[in-house]
Amino acid sequence: MKLAVVGGVHASGKTSLILHVARHAARQGLTTGVYKIDAMEAGDDQAYGRHDIPAVVHAAPDICPDHEAMGVLDDAYSWGLAKGLDLLVIETAGLCHRCSPFLGRFLSICAVSGLAGILAPAKMRPLVEGADIVVLTRSEMISQAERQVFLDRLRELNPSALVMHVDGLTGEGTLPVARAMIGRPDSVLLPLEPLRARLPMGYCHFCQGPGAGRELGL
Repeated sequence: MKLAVVGGVHASGKTSLILHVARHAARQGLTTGVYKIDAMEAGDDQAYGRHDIPAVVHAAPDICPDHEAMGVLDDAYSWGLAKGLDLLVIETAGLCHRCSPFLGRFLSICAVSGLAGILAPAKMRPLVEGADIVVLTRSEMISQAERQVFLDRLRELNPSALVMHVDGLTGEGTLPVARAMIGRPDSVLLPLEPLRARLPMGYCHFCQGPGAGRELGL
């Protein structure tokens, strides 16, 4: 089973991106499943279900979803294996986006909405800098000039990443993302999977709520 992490702000088009990736994978006979971690349950499991994509929506009531993702990684991986998935996508939507939810060994994808404002890349800097692929979503809703400025700023923040824009409605531009996910080797989860970002960027007590004492396995 291949594993990828997709991070980004709320309503940044992550779900649409993953749906298109799953369609590309299905054309190759591969099954995709999604384990989504969010601040509350938003019904995305039903959105995936309408496309026959296995999905779990896990609410993170006491901590930022980006950090909660690390605590439930074993559960997500075991669920994917039990479902017989070829590709498991962990979708996470953090709160402040000053930290990186990405794991060191697995493909990491950051979604940035073109509607978030031209300063959004800088505000999401740790998330953008930690990704293998940076995807400008909702690009069909902004001008070509704005799109180019967005892409240039994203490339400045992460010169080594594959930076692209996609159309969430038609799926245009999503094939390279699907190929990157599908082309990865199968993943074997280790007892300890380090984050890409060092503390405190990878973990912050300000992100915690009433469950501040819970074990995250970091």
